[in-house]
Amino acid sequence: MAAVSGFRVPGSGFRVLAHARNAERGTRNVLTALAIVALGLLVALPEQSQDALLVVVGAGATVAAFIQPLVALPLLLFAVPFGGLTRGSSGDTSSDLSFGAAELMVALLTAAWLARGVRRHAINLRPGAIVVAALAMVCLAAFSIAYAQDRALAIKESLKWLELLLALAIVVDLSREPGAARWVIGAMFVAAAAEATYGAVQFLTGSGPGAFELQGALRAFGHFDQPNPFAGYLTTILPLAVCMALCRANPGPFRWLALCATALMAIGIGLSQSRGAWLGAAVAGVSLLLAWSPFTRRLLIPVVLGGALTLALALTGLLPAAILDRLAQTVEYFGVFDVRTVQLTSENWAVVERMAHWQAGWYMFLDHPWLGVGAGNYAAAYPDYFVATWREALGHAHNYYLNIVAELGVVGGAVLVWLLGLSFVQLGGALVRSEAARNDFWRALLAGVFGGLVVFCVHNLFDSLFVHSVNVQLGVLLGLGLVAADRVGTRMLSAVAE
Repeated sequence: MAAVSGFRVPGSGFRVLAHARNAERGTRNVLTALAIVALGLLVALPEQSQDALLVVVGAGATVAAFIQPLVALPLLLFAVPFGGLTRGSSGDTSSDLSFGAAELMVALLTAAWLARGVRRHAINLRPGAIVVAALAMVCLAAFSIAYAQDRALAIKESLKWLELLLALAIVVDLSREPGAARWVIGAMFVAAAAEATYGAVQFLTGSGPGAFELQGALRAFGHFDQPNPFAGYLTTILPLAVCMALCRANPGPFRWLALCATALMAIGIGLSQSRGAWLGAAVAGVSLLLAWSPFTRRLLIPVVLGGALTLALALTGLLPAAILDRLAQTVEYFGVFDVRTVQLTSENWAVVERMAHWQAGWYMFLDHPWLGVGAGNYAAAYPDYFVATWREALGHAHNYYLNIVAELGVVGGAVLVWLLGLSFVQLGGALVRSEAARNDFWRALLAGVFGGLVVFCVHNLFDSLFVHSVNVQLGVLLGLGLVAADRVGTRMLSAVAE
């Protein structure tokens, strides 16, 4: 009897823990059902009644967040692509301090997360090197407010880095179980699929500015005001969707969701005609094939052969004329030249415009090499540095690395390289070391986040993805990646111990 009673206490503890998790899951399901009903009413009710319902929904979201912050995370992920509906198209470049849905959701989630930590007398925040590097970027951007020409823009840019850090910390604390992680990932997939579908509708109906037409077809741009950030947002999520669809450890419905999201995002990326996104997806695919297993590394052989065949056909002129023209434009797209020596045509307009902003950013850096012109102040300083006839600042340098050194100098560039380098070392290292656990959920998640980070770095060579709250999306992805790296590392240690 003593032995039996001795085992009852641990059993009771496990039952209590199971009941707590079931209660949390039940609360999440109830609140999700209420959110779906509210969204349905929002669509069905006449326009004059929607404002009142929005107030009710906002109040309900606030209550739900304080009951269970994890429930409100999907609202944040939806606010990344759709939050621009709550503010003007210039929300990222104007000098006012207006805030959109994503910023408000970050503030709400942070308050709810801190309140949850106070209730439980614990906040699961491990101040690792990546967190420290992100915090250093927040501090550097905040310091630049003191010398920036437009302090409102510097404040907004500082808040972007703070939002990234907060999103990372919240996800690390709330997504440490597979069910919770799938909840966040699933919401990300639904939001991205909905945005991709909206972009496809724009393409099919031709509903957009004439400037976005290319060879008679409108480039999809979604709610991002431009095709390139729209495609960049989708492409940072695409590797994760592919990995989740292929992971056999996931439940069948979740794999189907990931597969459908993959298809819709691929269509949206294709219709955007964003060459930076296409290149990012290609480099991410090659990187994942190299890192995943010896078998996938062998798959690179036909990929290389296919690339060589395409190059041979291009050199011999056997490809269709439209494809050859696009390839020629792509080569020019990745070139470096002085815009003052180029004759402007309708075909090279986009390439020359981008290079003009690269040159302006470079001249800003040469004049302010150590600390730059101030966070977010590229547009404010642009009138003093524009090249030739390109007088209009487009908000950023169309190359995020040039943009960083222009705004925050060598110090800012070094901190960014430190942050990205730490991320690749920690996530990529864990991915390579865990090669034996190929069907593990956490390893598949780690691979997807790693691929998204590759896309982010490549795409930023030709654009800036630190616009329209994509910084929040990056924080969520990094948070998921850190949890996955921790889980994979723990399992590797357990396997070695056994």
